[in-house]
Amino acid sequence: MQQALIGEAQRLAGELGVSGMDIRCSQEHSNLLAQEGVSGQVISNKVSMILSLPASSDALWSGFKAKLKSQIRRPEKEGLRGHIGGSELLEDFYRVFTINMHDLGSPVHAFKWFKSVLSAYNDKAKVGIIYLKNEEPVAAGIILFNGQKVCIPWASSLRKYNRSAPNMLLYWQFLSWAAENGYSEFDLGRSTPGEGTYRFKKQWGAKPKQLYWYKLGLDGKKIDCSDSESKGRETAARVWQYLPSCIADFVGPRVRKYISL
Repeated sequence: MQQALIGEAQRLAGELGVSGMDIRCSQEHSNLLAQEGVSGQVISNKVSMILSLPASSDALWSGFKAKLKSQIRRPEKEGLRGHIGGSELLEDFYRVFTINMHDLGSPVHAFKWFKSVLSAYNDKAKVGIIYLKNEEPVAAGIILFNGQKVCIPWASSLRKYNRSAPNMLLYWQFLSWAAENGYSEFDLGRSTPGEGTYRFKKQWGAKPKQLYWYKLGLDGKKIDCSDSESKGRETAARVWQYLPSCIADFVGPRVRKYISL
């Protein structure tokens, strides 16, 4: 299946006449760089953080260290509560998500895009929200399911409530739900080893799984594999953070589809 998808991607790239492409894999495909007319390199500084789930939330909880348990209990002691549902929670999710992405300097997908994702996945998707006592949403995420695996492609929390650690309760809510509903694996998403998101995911017991990102130049064309692109992103992110929220929320969905992350 992987090889078929890669082959179709290359065929489509040739049909469109593009000069380069990125192929991101969970397994190594060294033959990609050995093809005639192809140049580039493989980038292997990213991993997926995978957590094997036990058969119940009680078993999951018992495997946590005391410090992690304390961090999960903190928001509960402060009166925060969680809720898992479907599209009826999407507006609360999007409210938290747009604020957090603006703080990070990143344009967001349109609301209707998320609505389409939930519609397509149907009962294979859930939305989770963490609320304050006054019903204000302060952390939110979406999980998707495939077979025995759950992944969390989007999760956000509001910075001004970091002291209450709503993101800890959000992740516990999702992990415990997945364990109770018979899923055996939780993909917490990609990270760079040693960075903050990597340490956050590791504390839950997640293990790194190597990712392979191939940057390919096609038809003999050279592909730029320098770090100039990442530096450009950093500059753009700083500029985006200073945009008024009303402008960022309006422009963001219109430019987000052109950005690869």
